[in-house]
Amino acid sequence: MFDLHVHSEYSDGEGSIEEIAKKAKERGLKVIAIADHSVEHPLGLDEGKARKRSRDIEYCQSKYGIRILDAVECGIDAEGRIEKPKHKFELTIASIHETLPKEEYCKRVIKCAKTCEFDVLGHYRSSIFGTYESEVDEMDMEVIDVLVENDIALELNTAHLSPPTEVVEIANGKVVYSIGSDSHTLSRIGDVSWAMKVLNEKVKNWKCILKKLGESF
Repeated sequence: MFDLHVHSEYSDGEGSIEEIAKKAKERGLKVIAIADHSVEHPLGLDEGKARKRSRDIEYCQSKYGIRILDAVECGIDAEGRIEKPKHKFELTIASIHETLPKEEYCKRVIKCAKTCEFDVLGHYRSSIFGTYESEVDEMDMEVIDVLVENDIALELNTAHLSPPTEVVEIANGKVVYSIGSDSHTLSRIGDVSWAMKVLNEKVKNWKCILKKLGESF
């Protein structure tokens, strides 16, 4: 079991790295990714925080015997760009955190995927940011195609219930998937049951980004 989207007190989460690692161990997780917000967030990582967090991750990984990926979540801005501190992250998630018309939302995602380097598209068409109820259309197909072309994973995010299951269906067999709770509290670490249910019902022989990263789970 794994959870590849967890926030800590290094951005806007409630738990320390050790508290998160301990909770993940208690819940039987083998791999987690601490993916705090990047520099665009008021509480996000800068270079100093990223270095300090990395030391905490290394210590807790050894102490609790679970794999902890040193990750970051970057907001996609109006120009389709992301920004992160100078640090060697093991996993980069890019996400939109604004309420936008669907066409503008998809255009930003597509531009970002074509011009920026990242590993996972986070909470695509989130239930929180306005595009969730829109019907699946050619814009979604274009997003899926650009993810495939640029070897970017599609996240199934249990906090945002995203993407809509219809998007998962049209992406069936095409994309690599990432799974995350988007936990900001200790109580939600490892809460990925919705994502696993959707994958097992909608996708045959789904591929996980952990295999691409060379991780076992």
